[in-house]
Amino acid sequence: MKKTTLVFILTCIFLSRASAHAPRVAVFDFDDRLAQEATTAKYIETQLSKKMPGVVVDQYSGKKSVPLSIDLLQTIDNNNYDLLIIITSDALIIANHIIKNTPTLFTNVNNPMYLGLKTLGPPGGMISGASYYIPVEKQLALYMKIIPGLNRIGFIFDRNNKSKKVELPEVRNVCERIGVDYMIEMISSDRDLYGAATKLINGNVQALVIGSSDLLYDNITLFLDACNQQSVPVFSFNRKGVMQGALAALSSDYNRMADELIIPMAVLVLEHHKSPGDMPVGFLKENRIYININQARMLGLDIPQDIIQSAVIIP
Repeated sequence: MKKTTLVFILTCIFLSRASAHAPRVAVFDFDDRLAQEATTAKYIETQLSKKMPGVVVDQYSGKKSVPLSIDLLQTIDNNNYDLLIIITSDALIIANHIIKNTPTLFTNVNNPMYLGLKTLGPPGGMISGASYYIPVEKQLALYMKIIPGLNRIGFIFDRNNKSKKVELPEVRNVCERIGVDYMIEMISSDRDLYGAATKLINGNVQALVIGSSDLLYDNITLFLDACNQQSVPVFSFNRKGVMQGALAALSSDYNRMADELIIPMAVLVLEHHKSPGDMPVGFLKENRIYININQARMLGLDIPQDIIQSAVIIP
């Protein structure tokens, strides 16, 4: 047998063995973002591939459908993946009921204690992950520093977004405890937004806050002019809102969550065979303030310098 032929055969054997032992990871996003470029799912795949060359990553989307998500997660759970990474609060709620066999990490979720976990310490079983949750009281403290004397706030929540389950009761509890008057409006579609915002403005709120939901972030322009005309600033629980015109947010950075929390946890699972259930839920030690400086100027607001110096400024 020629030497070159032998080398070729040995190389094929090596590659096939390497492929057979390559870790297999499923990344499941409840939302319909497979066609988008800059997504958390694709960022995780890129960063994990850098950390673990040869890892096989398959992307799945639930397309915002609970029945489809159940079917996909059941299929994933029966296909011998070494790790499942799930994205969004909706995905966590469903996976908690469906996943039986696959080590699972979650990210981009609200407070897991309201989404099925019993503890933020090592939760046991085969699931843990990272949360973007920031207490409502910290959010309100930022808004009050930007708007001194703020004591009447209107909130808009997406009726169909699972983060409402976390944020709505906490808003009520915190506002009542610190003595802030509040009004709450629920919406089901973008068609409801203008009416909800107008009702809050007519209720003499001094600021409007939108809860966690792409439906809210992506459609701020539908009610922003009405707020600006009455000098009512809009705050957001997520930086996405600031990108679309909200004045400010105190928010976690999803890519930093991946780099600092999810990727290291995934390596522990895949290379060191550690169970996710033995790892505590992770939170970023530092969150970022986002300020839309054009919106501040439009409203004639003088943002305190210490906030400006520490903030990410959105032009």
